[in-house]
Amino acid sequence: MEIQAYLEQLGLTEKEAAIYLALLQLGQAPVQTISRKAGIVRPTAYVILDALIRKGLCRKGLIGKKTVFIASPPEDLDVLIRKHERDAHEQRARLHNLLPELRALYSLSEERPSIRLFEGKEGLKNLQREFIEISKEPVYGMSSDDVMEGLFPPSSNEYDEEIRGVRVKAGIKSFNIYTTTKGPQRTPEADKKALRESRYISTDKLPIKAHFSVHGPLLSIVSFRKKIIGVLIEHTDIADSFKAIFDVAWRQLGEKKEKTDTP
Repeated sequence: MEIQAYLEQLGLTEKEAAIYLALLQLGQAPVQTISRKAGIVRPTAYVILDALIRKGLCRKGLIGKKTVFIASPPEDLDVLIRKHERDAHEQRARLHNLLPELRALYSLSEERPSIRLFEGKEGLKNLQREFIEISKEPVYGMSSDDVMEGLFPPSSNEYDEEIRGVRVKAGIKSFNIYTTTKGPQRTPEADKKALRESRYISTDKLPIKAHFSVHGPLLSIVSFRKKIIGVLIEHTDIADSFKAIFDVAWRQLGEKKEKTDTP
């Protein structure tokens, strides 16, 4: 029965749903009548009716000297939905508090890196969420705008809203070395909006075909060619090593810019 199945989804047991439906049809009745209509023995029906009273779905009454049970209106089932919502909110809060411990267990140990693979645009969005949630430190990365624009055209807001936007909304700054065949493209205004500091390098000096980023103990490597494939590596030594390589390139590009700007 479809209605009974729905009641069970709301949290009632099979017998609770059967008793409640019987009581709805009867309106009010003694336990013997309810148990007979629901096909449940009377001692069990008493226990179930008490449970339904606690859930706010029926109440006791008296007709003369006889005890009857009275069904609450169907609208009161909303109580069960609100309880599910409260429970879900509490579970999310508890999960948030337990995430650091769970991450520690998931990565097993500092000696053994945790490696996860993500595919497609939805996979990239999941990767980005995990990547950003790990720390409030800045993100350091190298990217090819030519390769990225093949899947996320400049006219599309998808990348800004669902990929980069995750970092920006979290208030996390990015330091990015980028390359493109179009030459330096990013403006100070665009960088400010993206909460980013950029330095350009020509494609002949950095012919990369993937996007590399480090955030705390995480290293993200994403290929945008034809099909999106992302790898997330959690290992402090690996992340720190990439960060050291990034720092050298960042300083050199900064020194080159200073020489170019000097009259």
